Amino acid sequence: MDSTVAGAPPRRPVPLVTVLGVVLLLFATGMGAWVVWQLSAGGRAPAAFRERSPLPQCASITVPQAQPIPTALTECLLSAGAQREGAEVLVTSLTTEGDPIETYYRVRPGEGVEVFTDATADSFGSGEWSHDRCPDVAALESGQGCQPE
Repeated sequence: MDSTVAGAPPRRPVPLVTVLGVVLLLFATGMGAWVVWQLSAGGRAPAAFRERSPLPQCASITVPQAQPIPTALTECLLSAGAQREGAEVLVTSLTTEGDPIETYYRVRPGEGVEVFTDATADSFGSGEWSHDRCPDVAALESGQGCQPE
């Protein structure tokens, strides 16, 4: 039994190139949206973070679960370059459940330490950003003297 309608031209299959092109376009669009969302931390990054002035970057640090932050953080923030020009370092730590928390430590000469923490990927935590300021690296290390912005 023929499935064509009488008088209608036979249906031609859609070329594989067209199907692949559509799939690729959808994938690229989705990836582009994902990248934008990631860069803006879901659109929830505070204005103070989005509009922060650029500073020289130290190498990013990843802290394994339940481990203290390595000395590389304080070495970056106390370096001669940081004292002269300022510096920023990203520290990524994992929660007990394995969710990443990203903390940006920034130091500018004479301005103390600014700390932005992105906990938006923490499924069991606040799920929000925080912004703190510490008078110096010593206060940051002791946890005393830092205040929320």
